Amino acid sequence: MSGESARTFTLIPRKVQRLGASSLIVTIPKEWARRNGIKVGDVISLVDVGDRLIILPKNYLKRTIVRFDGKHKRVVMHIGRVSLCGFIFGQDRIIVDTPRQGTAREVLSRLERVMKILPYIYVRGRGKQVIIDLESPMEDPWTAFKGLGNHTVNFLEKLISLLDSNPNSGISVEELETLRVEALRNSFRLLRTVSLSDARGGLESVLGLHLFLYASLLGVAVEEFHDIGRSIVELKDRMSEDERERVKAFLQMLEVALATLSTNMDSYSVKKVEEAHWRLKSLLDVKTSVDPVIDGASPAYAYILGKLTSLASVLELAGSVMACYMVMQKYSERVEESEVGLAPQGVDSVEPR
Repeated sequence: MSGESARTFTLIPRKVQRLGASSLIVTIPKEWARRNGIKVGDVISLVDVGDRLIILPKNYLKRTIVRFDGKHKRVVMHIGRVSLCGFIFGQDRIIVDTPRQGTAREVLSRLERVMKILPYIYVRGRGKQVIIDLESPMEDPWTAFKGLGNHTVNFLEKLISLLDSNPNSGISVEELETLRVEALRNSFRLLRTVSLSDARGGLESVLGLHLFLYASLLGVAVEEFHDIGRSIVELKDRMSEDERERVKAFLQMLEVALATLSTNMDSYSVKKVEEAHWRLKSLLDVKTSVDPVIDGASPAYAYILGKLTSLASVLELAGSVMACYMVMQKYSERVEESEVGLAPQGVDSVEPR
């Protein structure tokens, strides 16, 4: 891996000093300033992420580049996964050295599937290298959440219409697959947006990790929605009219909960997340009440209902993660152990009864 791509984190203690009557200052390490071309009079950026302050040099938008040696067969074998992960975690370019004849062709072949999902991947050859550029439009995380949520809500509306009595309503299997690819694309863009979100500390802060976990769970839920869609397309004619109406009602409740968790949510709305949590909890309570009904139901209905309740569980977990994020973001502040007078470990401990 080249020196340009490697990120190392070094703790550098600095003493806080007073300037004038009320200002506090710290000095910038000389080596860091030299390495980043910082001179007297330059303007740098400070990013407040709650529990820490990140200093960004004037050229902080420098591209993140990772290099692999293509002589290792597993690098070539997993280059599709590596490129997808690189995209998600905010890398800008992947370089694969290809000393062996035919390696470049194999790399390109293994990237074809990923490139169909992500049109933001650009591949070119240069000498004995394959260069993979990873790009996407920059978005605010909340805009990306709403984009994915809008897609999924629209998809759910199509599924609900598919269960209507009108034989011409709904969507085809081909359209379902097109929507699935679009959903995956939106999910991966969302994850990349969260990874690159400097305003929230990216993945280098606790809040950033909460947001990334929520985005990941939402992506899993969206994929499950499309899997359920395929099942409904294949099995809807094997359910009775009453069973289709029950599935429709379940989908409508999920649609409202999902809209609350994504399309109708702003960056500080704890109340919105609480509303989604109670809607999802009511869905899971419904499962308990219909368990006896499943015994006499068609296998198709029992199968789809089971998948829907599993999906509700995933969304409930996502809602819990987002609730933690919202409460921490809106109401918490970080304090040192000495400020709250905590006793040393092992002192005045209480044994559980």
